[in-house]
Formats: sequence, structure tokens, C-alpha cells
Amino acid sequence: MIGEFYDVIDCLNDRQEIRLFFKDLLTADEIANLMRRIEVAVLLTAGFTYDQISQILKVGKDKITNVQKRLSGGGAGYRIITKRLLDKRKKRLRNRTEREKTIMSPFERLKKRYPLDFLLFNIIDEISDRLKEDKSKREKEAVLYTPSG
Repeated sequence: MIGEFYDVIDCLNDRQEIRLFFKDLLTADEIANLMRRIEVAVLLTAGFTYDQISQILKVGKDKITNVQKRLSGGGAGYRIITKRLLDKRKKRLRNRTEREKTIMSPFERLKKRYPLDFLLFNIIDEISDRLKEDKSKREKEAVLYTPSG
């Protein structure tokens, strides 16, 4: 019978089907309890202390101890799921960071959309920067210049 349970899980096609199945099978508290165990495993794997985990997740030390025993005794299931979960989280963070990088200010969008209209501004900025550099060089030369005699 347990083999058929695994087959049932295996035949679910996507996240939506999995969500619907577990929503029917378990209560919200049971799902939250399972997820807390997984989070405990993630934090233990990352090297957090019992006190830190207890404070972060609001779980008792007995729950942390039970998960730690599983991890110490092999914990292959926890190890698989924690690695995959962390990989997904890293991917989401990278994607979010990439999206944030691509967000342009309204002014930057205008410059990109109408480059010729901003050409004059770009030229003026570049000339201004060069003049500042030249002035800075002249000032440095003046400080170092000591006329002889």
C-alpha cells in the first residue's frame, strides 16, 4: 500500500496538481508542520544552531532534534529536498537581481528610445568631463612646477 502512495505522488504532473492533492489530503496545519520540518533541515544543513532555528521558526527543540537525528542517520530524503529547495531559492534570487538590474529610470528609458534627441546632451557631458580632466591636470602640473632661477 505504501508503494501505491509513492506512485500517487509520482503521477502528479505539476505544482498545481501537487498543491490540489495535498490541500485535499492534509489540513493547512499539517502542511505547515511538514514545511517547518523541511525548513529546520535547511537551517541545520546551513549550520544554524538550535537556538537560532528555534527563534527563527518558532519551533521547539524537540522538533529540531528529531530532524537532526534523521539527518545524522543518513537523511537522504532531507538532503535531496534541501539541496533542490536551496537551488530553486538561489535561482529565484538571481532572477530577481537580474530584473532589478534591468529596471531603468524613466529618464534612461527616454534616452534609449530617443538617442538622437539626447546626442547633444551626451556630447556636452563628454566635453565637460574632458575640460574637468584638463583643468585637474593643469592644477597638478602647477603644484609640481617649480621654476628654476
